[in-house]
Amino acid sequence: MARTSRVKKTTNGTSYYHLMSRANDKRFLFSRGLVKSSLIDALKRAAEFSGIGLEAYSGMDNHFHVVCKVVRTDEPVPEDEIIRRVGVLKGGKAAEDLAEHWKDLREEGLGEMVEAAQDRLRARMSDISEFMKTFKEVFNVRFKRGQKYCGSIWSGRFKSTLIEGGRYLETCRRYVYLNPVRAGLVKHAADYAWCWISPNTPAFAGSVPEWRLMRRVAQIGDGKIFGSKGFVKEEAFALGDRFRSRSVTARAVEDLGYATHGWRLAQGAVA
Repeated sequence: MARTSRVKKTTNGTSYYHLMSRANDKRFLFSRGLVKSSLIDALKRAAEFSGIGLEAYSGMDNHFHVVCKVVRTDEPVPEDEIIRRVGVLKGGKAAEDLAEHWKDLREEGLGEMVEAAQDRLRARMSDISEFMKTFKEVFNVRFKRGQKYCGSIWSGRFKSTLIEGGRYLETCRRYVYLNPVRAGLVKHAADYAWCWISPNTPAFAGSVPEWRLMRRVAQIGDGKIFGSKGFVKEEAFALGDRFRSRSVTARAVEDLGYATHGWRLAQGAVA
């Protein structure tokens, strides 16, 4: 059976996503602190390269969560910025070699090859699928080399949710950075070395009951849309017939088994 297309926006503007991926067979492959640190470092480098804004993340022993922001525009990423991002992802030497290679190609009258190479790199930016692919490729190399591990690290495709901004985004942020609190690893999310709370995220105070936010979610294929009824319906229809979205209706989250996404927040937990 053919894969269902990823639920993501391809038009210009700002969009938010909650992304999650689990280790193969739910094994605790990332239980060591050094491994989780490597995971988070690869995540940050891939986000910087991809032009993805990290809103919150949490690296656990057998999975990770990310809330991120994607900004799409018609403005192409300039050459010097491409080289800088390559340096972040692969190191300064790789960036210097790339810049020198492009210079040599231009001197040989092969500028069109430089433009084609840059377009390929630009195509990997501002896209959650390419971001996750880049992140996992970087981490896979590190993990397999360091742990002398063979075989698949990840269990299938990553899961994604398109999120409405505002209070819905805040609910997802809190769900992610409270993961280690709910797991009983720490009492405060800020004490967990492998999660990050956005500076724009206020401390958890429980001022808005989560059940008032968790009204509607639409599930399409492997992905979900989370937000107000209007947002869910608008985005579902905008995705087009490739998702048969015209037959999708927003349903209460309990009906989709999605209540854990911000629903069971640790009682009394604080950031």
